[in-house]
Amino acid sequence: MKLNRSNKPLAGRRPKTDRPDGDTRAAILAAARSVFAQRGLNGTSMREVAKTAKVNNAMIYYHFKDKEDLYRSVLRDSFSAITDVWNDPVFSSNTTVRRKIERYVDGFIRFEQGNEDLRRIMAMEFAASAGNITCMCEQYFDDSYVRLVKLFKEGMRKGELKKFDPSFAVASLIGIISHNFILLPMAEHVQGKTVNLSPKKFGAFVTDLFFNGLGKEIKPAGAGNGKRMSG
Repeated sequence: MKLNRSNKPLAGRRPKTDRPDGDTRAAILAAARSVFAQRGLNGTSMREVAKTAKVNNAMIYYHFKDKEDLYRSVLRDSFSAITDVWNDPVFSSNTTVRRKIERYVDGFIRFEQGNEDLRRIMAMEFAASAGNITCMCEQYFDDSYVRLVKLFKEGMRKGELKKFDPSFAVASLIGIISHNFILLPMAEHVQGKTVNLSPKKFGAFVTDLFFNGLGKEIKPAGAGNGKRMSG
């Protein structure tokens, strides 16, 4: 099933419930996110979502037009956290590009921490290589991609970053964070302990890796001792 870009509200009488509208809608979204993460869009039924959310089917259709609308709303609700990162005043300030990248890294790590179900949903979409990916990119990824490229170019212009292809850097920065979370269960199994992917510790590592790399500068043998090597 492919997503479309319309989002027309469904008019109708609200079914009876003890929950306020906002709480009911949030409960449905949370339940749907969990079910979609297990079964994907095509494998999910509205009846199962209703059962998980502990509401009747009529309540779901009061808030959402159909399954496609519910799926789209789950994505919008989930991705809003990473979109909101760019509202931080640091990005419109005159501070260093490094500080701005640190803030983005912090926000993206927090986003990953709270969206395990979304990672599963995205994994299924990427594996299916369906038309939904294009729609998702246009609605949820394009803006962040453009902003990151602009940020990297600002760093190059100011001399904080060396010259490189921004498109590689965007994929690399996002990939470092995302794949550490994807591989977290494996890493913890192999190491036999909890891996700390907190914004403070992991964020500092990612930022340092991005700016400084992992290698140490090694002086050639004999350099700086005043002696010349004979040939």
